[in-house]
Amino acid sequence: MRRAVVLGLLLVGLLMVGGLAGPAGAEAPVLTPDQAALRDEMARIHAGHVDADALQRIDSDIAAMPPGAAHMGMAMGGMATGGMAAQAPYPSLRAAQFTPAPAPQPAASKWTRLASYAPDTPKADAPKGDTAKAGTPKAETKPQRTYVGRETCESCHQQEATNWAHTIHAKVFQQNPRTELQAQNCEACHGPGSAHVEDPSDLSTIISFSKKSKTPVAEQNGQCLTCHAGGQRIFWHDSIHDSNQLGCADCHNPMTTFGARGLTARESINETCFQCHKAQHAEFARRSHMPLLEGKLSCTDCHNPHGSTTAPLLKADSVNEVCFTCHADKRGPFLFEHAPVRESCLNCHSPHGSNFENLLNAPRPVLCQQCHSQDGHPGSLLTAGNMARGPMPDPRLIATSCQTCHVNIHGSNSPSGARFER
Repeated sequence: MRRAVVLGLLLVGLLMVGGLAGPAGAEAPVLTPDQAALRDEMARIHAGHVDADALQRIDSDIAAMPPGAAHMGMAMGGMATGGMAAQAPYPSLRAAQFTPAPAPQPAASKWTRLASYAPDTPKADAPKGDTAKAGTPKAETKPQRTYVGRETCESCHQQEATNWAHTIHAKVFQQNPRTELQAQNCEACHGPGSAHVEDPSDLSTIISFSKKSKTPVAEQNGQCLTCHAGGQRIFWHDSIHDSNQLGCADCHNPMTTFGARGLTARESINETCFQCHKAQHAEFARRSHMPLLEGKLSCTDCHNPHGSTTAPLLKADSVNEVCFTCHADKRGPFLFEHAPVRESCLNCHSPHGSNFENLLNAPRPVLCQQCHSQDGHPGSLLTAGNMARGPMPDPRLIATSCQTCHVNIHGSNSPSGARFER
């Protein structure tokens, strides 16, 4: 078989040198069966994907050959293999070996931007000579959906219309729509409703917002992001909430007003977050905690639930920057810096709540001696007898323990404050 391939290549090369090759760039002519078989054989020799230009040059070269030359090359190949010219000289080829490489397709969007707003265009029927695999079902053409108007929706959904009438969405869509889409009222979010009116039992014909909805979460969020893209939601894509398939409707209820702000699904932002974050809810119930349950603080004061550049969805680039928004006296810079403080406030404090004073991760002096455990005065303090309730209490452990002397523990600007003393 190798000899047959080599002889075939030599024949093609001699024909091309003899000036029989057609001009590059000419339109591909119609090939005879023998010429088509030779074309397939040359494509197989190329081994791999052949672009459209290469196939066009091969077709032009074959078309320029004298009549019968292609058949003669095939016969020579059969004779070289032992006189089996009656058999097919070329093995069956896989289409992927010689078909042009597919053109690059645009990347699919992470979320659908109101796909139902643009009318669906029916796909053209495939030609009779389609080479699709047998048994593959053809794509069904969807009927074009149209808008039916707010009055049609309210004729069935009266309770929903009553709840929605006093929301910010209703006021904007009805009184001052910014775009043609917003002027569609209900259908601005739920999509054209003509198919839903014809068959209300088929919930796939309308976009609904719930966990039981047949609409994919990405498409639900895409409807909201049609108007609410950018701003605080610039990092929404691939955020921890987006990666866990959290829908906008899981935290917000645009059909009524439960909360004071943000159309939250619960009465407050904190209660909305506590639907999932049970562990953090328990931390706020500890003895020392941030005043969140008392209403003086909100989850969104420190976190951006719609996405951030940090893992815990912080509203700043680091934990310290978030803490410094309230604790500005700890920001510095200081003449004498305390290394664990500069690194992260979480080295010593628990941000949500703790059973020790001042949100500390451990009681003093245990917390301090996690780092300061060398011999001498720091190491001798942590004994049962020297504790405040021991038989020989050390005066340095009474009151605020180590901070009785090392007051400026977050940093000091005093010339004599290398040890953060007074």
